[in-house]
Amino acid sequence: MNRPKPDPSTLILRAAWIMACAFSPNRVVAVCAYPWAVLSILPGTIRRGLYLDDTRTGMVLLYRSRLLLDLLLITPLILVVAIAYPTLALPTAITVLGVPGTLIAHLLAFGIAITGIIPLMPGSGASTLPWGKETPTGQRWEIAGLAQLPGTRLTAIQLAHQVLGTVPPPGAVIVATAGTQALQDRYVRAGFTAGPQRRVHRVIGATPTDSSCPSRAGER
Repeated sequence: MNRPKPDPSTLILRAAWIMACAFSPNRVVAVCAYPWAVLSILPGTIRRGLYLDDTRTGMVLLYRSRLLLDLLLITPLILVVAIAYPTLALPTAITVLGVPGTLIAHLLAFGIAITGIIPLMPGSGASTLPWGKETPTGQRWEIAGLAQLPGTRLTAIQLAHQVLGTVPPPGAVIVATAGTQALQDRYVRAGFTAGPQRRVHRVIGATPTDSSCPSRAGER
């Protein structure tokens, strides 16, 4: 099996659109979710963990699980927004729209942001971190963002199998959080071990109990 190569960071916008469409019920919500999708896959993409299939319609993220590094990678972006908003964006909005118009714009922006983030959030009861006390020690790799552009051939599933089978070294611990109980059950059938709050893990090299895919495209 050929080892897939991570895609360059320049494809992050394409990958974010695939994710936004896959996790959203319609195109309008997908547009609202798009900025959040970019932000969510930014650390993994910078760390060369983004994989797209040849048709650029399916994607998956697989990279070393390092929470502190992920936070450090997005901190500069957060600082830029935190500085630019009160010093540039807000004064400009008040000048152009006036105070009432600025308030309305903020309410609209808030509504759009909430509409967009909800489809990308883990389901109720799911852990925000993919590992816990039950996770074995070892080199941890996180798999996330398995998504397929709606209306296209299911290539993301095959891509995920190929990446899982060739990228992590033997003994690596693959971790993930299932968005739903049904999804956690599919992870288990694919050889993962279930944990609390719908966390799952799998040690590379251990014999899986089934060859089923851990997830369907468009699910976390």
